[in-house]
Amino acid sequence: MPTLYIQEQGVMVRKRDNQVLITKDGQTLSEVPLAKIDQVVLMGRGVQLSTALLIDLLERGIPVTFTNQHGSRHYATLTAGPSRFGDLRIRQMQFVGAPDRALRLAKDIVSAKLTNQRRLLAATGWPAAATAIAQIDAALTAAANAPHVDMLRGHEGAAAAAYFGAWRASLPPVWGFGGRAFYPPPDPINAMLSFGYTLALHDVITAVQITGLDTYLGVFHVIEPGRPSLALDLLEEFRPLIVDRLVIDLVRTNAIGREHFHHPQERPDAVYLDDVGRTLLVQRYESMLQTKVRLPGGEQTPLRRVILLQAQAIARIVRGEQEQYTGFSLNN
Repeated sequence: MPTLYIQEQGVMVRKRDNQVLITKDGQTLSEVPLAKIDQVVLMGRGVQLSTALLIDLLERGIPVTFTNQHGSRHYATLTAGPSRFGDLRIRQMQFVGAPDRALRLAKDIVSAKLTNQRRLLAATGWPAAATAIAQIDAALTAAANAPHVDMLRGHEGAAAAAYFGAWRASLPPVWGFGGRAFYPPPDPINAMLSFGYTLALHDVITAVQITGLDTYLGVFHVIEPGRPSLALDLLEEFRPLIVDRLVIDLVRTNAIGREHFHHPQERPDAVYLDDVGRTLLVQRYESMLQTKVRLPGGEQTPLRRVILLQAQAIARIVRGEQEQYTGFSLNN
């Protein structure tokens, strides 16, 4: 169990010996050995975590993430931050402040995302995929020649419109997918995408923090207070590689249905996964992240570790030890 997800409201999570003990109304729901946990995700305001357990988790280097109950919004990830990365942080600030270097990395990040988008579309066999792939290819060429990051964002947005346009034309009408939309998600497909992207963001933030980089100093996403811009940058290539692929698989295999979604009373215009649907998606996500994939050199490693390797590549670029960022693809 690399990640312990706790989504049931009204529970108390505390430490007993070397176990994570989860109770509700005085009844024990489960016990999980601390040695089997790599990270903890708490979903919702109704999940209570004891201070003793929180300190123990942080001392063990186990990050703790907080999200809303639906898992569609990331609040914070806590880690026991080491202090040995001061020099790297200084270099990162200098890197972000150097327009040419920052733009080059941003272009590599966008190229990685668009390449994975076109490869996923090609694998679907959708009739609408060919047109979208041609548009993504055009965006790839234009992005490589973008003179500044604002124009680069425009080309990435054009590719996204073509990409999700193919989804809209190809997914069964019962899913009601009219294009990518969020805050709140208006249909089941967007609900799964938003939830999946939040899960992936947890892993990306953890990877970035392990490398010692500042998650808030990115090169593609706008730097704003409270926005983990660098983590969002790194997330881009993994959206199609992990989450989009997972959602398409769930729909194609009928592993998930409309019955796994609901409209919350406080937001009747929103659609969210119910408890059963979230559990199902989490299980599939974890299974995918534990699957071994082949690196360019031939080594096989779990997909979750690839996220860390890519974060480490960005750190090398920031330190001046590597010139170009190369995105990861399952076709490598």
